[in-house]
Amino acid sequence: MNIEDNIPVVAEHVLLGSLAQSKRALLTEMAGVLSSMDPDLVLEVIMAREKLGSTGMGHGVAIPHGRMKGLNTPMIVVAIHQDGLDFDAIDGAVVHIVVMLLVPDDDHKNHLELLAKLARLLQQSSVRQALMQTQHAEQVAALFHSVS
Repeated sequence: MNIEDNIPVVAEHVLLGSLAQSKRALLTEMAGVLSSMDPDLVLEVIMAREKLGSTGMGHGVAIPHGRMKGLNTPMIVVAIHQDGLDFDAIDGAVVHIVVMLLVPDDDHKNHLELLAKLARLLQQSSVRQALMQTQHAEQVAALFHSVS
């Protein structure tokens, strides 16, 4: 996959209306969206990275990420949490937009490129506002494709 092409978000991997009450509960819910993967393994990979330091980057955004064995292409799950959750973000604010990124274990270059691209995109207040106002998973996926 060439990272310049797009950010691979599909409507089936978008979670809207979560009522999760904690970071772990939301990440568990997000892992469950990936029907072709073991949700316990996904959560284990993501939580291991979170223990190194929060992936809450500020402005109500978090990008939990990790590398997984057996994965062939990057996978992204997007969750929009209207109330916001404590994610130990660097600015102390609650997180409303969570983008979980999983990449193949041996794909270091694309992992870093895709992570950087997501961070740049989500630093834009117009993108964050658009994500918070979307009502349908298809709109979320389309937004990532239109700006990537």
